[in-house]
Amino acid sequence: MADVDTEKIIETLKQRFNETHQFIFWYDEHGEFRDQVNDIQAGLQGVAQVWVLTRGHQVQVKRELLALAPSERVLIYSPEPEPSLNEDHLRNIVLYSGTFTADSLEILRKALGYPQSLRPFLKDHRKFFDSKERRQRLRHYDLKSYLVTPELAIMAVVAKLKQPLVDFFDILQLVLGAGMQDNLILAGFEKYQVSGRFWDEVRSRFGYTAATPNLSDFIVGLYLTITYHQMKRPMPQRFANLDFSQDLANVQTLMQQFGSRHQDNTTDMFGQLAHDVWQAVQGATLFADADIDAVARADSFPQFDEQLLLWVQERLQLGDVNAQLNGRSIDQVTKWRVDTTHYGQQFKSLYQMMRKAWHLVRDVRVQAPTNQATLEAIENYVQSGYRLDTRYRQFVWDYQRSQLPDAYRPTKQLVDALYVNDYLAPSMTTWNQNLNLTTIPATHQQRNFYKNHIAPETNRIVVIISDAFRFEAAKELEKQLRKSDQVTGLKMDYLVTGLPSVTYMGMPAMLPHHDLTLEEKTLLVDGQPAVNREQRQRILQAQNPASAAYALDDLKDAPSAEIREKFAGKQVVYIYHNQIDTTADNLKSEDSTFQATAEAISEIRLLIGRLRTVSIAHILVTADHGYIYRDDQLEDSDKIDLQRTGTDIKSQRYLITDRNFTLPGVDRQSLGQILGRADDRYVYYPQTAKTFRAPGGANYVHGGSSLQEMVVPLLDVRTTTSRSEAHNAQLEVVNATKRITSLEVPVVLRQSEPVGATVIPTAYNLYFVDDQGRHISGLVTVNANSQSIEVEQRIQQTTIVLADRYYDKTKDYYLIIENKQEPTDYQRIAFDMDIANLDDFDF
Repeated sequence: MADVDTEKIIETLKQRFNETHQFIFWYDEHGEFRDQVNDIQAGLQGVAQVWVLTRGHQVQVKRELLALAPSERVLIYSPEPEPSLNEDHLRNIVLYSGTFTADSLEILRKALGYPQSLRPFLKDHRKFFDSKERRQRLRHYDLKSYLVTPELAIMAVVAKLKQPLVDFFDILQLVLGAGMQDNLILAGFEKYQVSGRFWDEVRSRFGYTAATPNLSDFIVGLYLTITYHQMKRPMPQRFANLDFSQDLANVQTLMQQFGSRHQDNTTDMFGQLAHDVWQAVQGATLFADADIDAVARADSFPQFDEQLLLWVQERLQLGDVNAQLNGRSIDQVTKWRVDTTHYGQQFKSLYQMMRKAWHLVRDVRVQAPTNQATLEAIENYVQSGYRLDTRYRQFVWDYQRSQLPDAYRPTKQLVDALYVNDYLAPSMTTWNQNLNLTTIPATHQQRNFYKNHIAPETNRIVVIISDAFRFEAAKELEKQLRKSDQVTGLKMDYLVTGLPSVTYMGMPAMLPHHDLTLEEKTLLVDGQPAVNREQRQRILQAQNPASAAYALDDLKDAPSAEIREKFAGKQVVYIYHNQIDTTADNLKSEDSTFQATAEAISEIRLLIGRLRTVSIAHILVTADHGYIYRDDQLEDSDKIDLQRTGTDIKSQRYLITDRNFTLPGVDRQSLGQILGRADDRYVYYPQTAKTFRAPGGANYVHGGSSLQEMVVPLLDVRTTTSRSEAHNAQLEVVNATKRITSLEVPVVLRQSEPVGATVIPTAYNLYFVDDQGRHISGLVTVNANSQSIEVEQRIQQTTIVLADRYYDKTKDYYLIIENKQEPTDYQRIAFDMDIANLDDFDF
């Protein structure tokens, strides 16, 4: 048993053999040193042999001992009691030989560093200490942390507690994590005779006083107690025996610790137990009468999140965008649930989806005046109108990421209908009724891009042209880039494409040229085709030999040295990107249009970061055209019959022809005017979001006349190679006093700086520990993400609940402010403990 003191046993045996003993008999009554025999044999090598005496072999051993030479010495070890006189065939040899005994309990006590007072504890739990492996694991724990209640050490070993400080709350969380049924840890407590002490600890800390306690009832009590406390409702009478509210501080601490312990794991045991409890108490019936404000305060069961989401859906169906829960708007509630509640990340996509739906329902009917001229309409769109396209895109993308949930199909149908009927259709009608391409300044015409924005540059400039990268997506890119202090300048402008708003028109139009001519579906640049990258590079180099054209896909994974070599000596570089159009313009993959848009934003942002590291300081981001995407199926009535004849070029959103005709719901523009040259053809297009009946995708279209298709971004990006000075937003404790006088500890926090390019929004976990580093409270999450320059707006207060236990006022206690993503980044702030204990009163 006492493996640590094997050397002492060996030394003692060596001394005994030196006292002229040839044989030494050791009867180990309980076999406590059975697993040490090999070590003892190795230690006695060259001094004596070690024979293990087993039952039924005494006569044989006696014969072999008598046959040995006088110089041969043997330790005869038996893992059994010494036999009675009439059964002991070795008695006559034992009488003239030496004997040896070892007090295993004393050896073990000394090896473990236990005081004499724990000798009875060792004796009572001999079965547990029989295992070398268990004894080894026991040595991992700090004796002082369990000296008063040594049974906790056995519980820690059985539960496989990792940290050296033994604390019952940590052990209890491991027990809970082992499940409500067939709990192997609890079975281990029973096996090693500490289950009684376990339930005594539960009783004293949580008030669970059942005569025959069981884990299932205790877990039900924990979940119901915290739930009804959060709801601010009394516990139903039928669960009165499981109401632990008299020890609420301990319940809150345990549940917060247990929830945070498993929140980021693949297996969410907090959630699994919640599922079991919900089934056990018939949660749907039990909480059927809970009002929605009460539900919104609770987060112990995921069904509450489902109920809240359906409530939001109901409000949106009614157009009640001003609805509130506990003083929070739908926008605020959905953010709060994601940021601070246990299941927030699990329901993140759905909450984001409903928040985007709320924004869209709220804003969609706020239309621009119907008499806006072309430039006014563009200005309105680039300032704010684009946001509806962004929110619809993000809504659909969240809906798709949530696996197209049927429960929220009504919201999906509502959003689709509002976006198409109340936003796209009227805005496009207004745009086309007043469209006058001649009023668009030359500086904003896409066909003048090179002349106005590239030719005047004297320093190196890089242009990223992303196919179908519409204006609203570039605004999201701009927002992301603003978070980097290595982006020193950002200016968003716009270009207006010609018609049709398609790749074969837009890509050539942005090259240097004097004349553009359309032949079939090829726009000739000064008589030269510009269909592929090689042809475009030749046109660029004809204007400026120090030019190049690359594909973004060839650069994004290239080593820095290769990128640096490609750009060496170049003054003008065009980078072509085709993430969106290649996905969306395919009937099999067009459902992934919005996913492709998100990926395009990410790929361009990452490329800008890579270019910055090789000293590319000036980048323009633009597109050949935009697009329209609606995630509902077009009805047959949404398609316009328009016949194609002769050399006509027809697609879903345009027709190029030399025919002169009028058709209801169809407008036209002069192709000659669009190209700035003589051309008798016209470009016809639907006045609304309808399409011409033609082959193509069902949801993704482009080529027509709309703000979404024709207004493309011109994002001017300036970067620096300087090292980033960005740092996490910091929290400061600004309590009037750092003294704890109650189990509920209010903590006032000030975010030191507003979030910006050099200050990164950061989430922190807050909790209290004692001087040994043991958690003595639950965990609260606080987000440092305020952008306000007003100090008062960056102050927030939270409350941390301490476990209800004895606190030594002479000890140190600390508030830990820990970076949620980087736990090694934390503050440790001392607080004075001044909670009254019973010992403080003289009764």
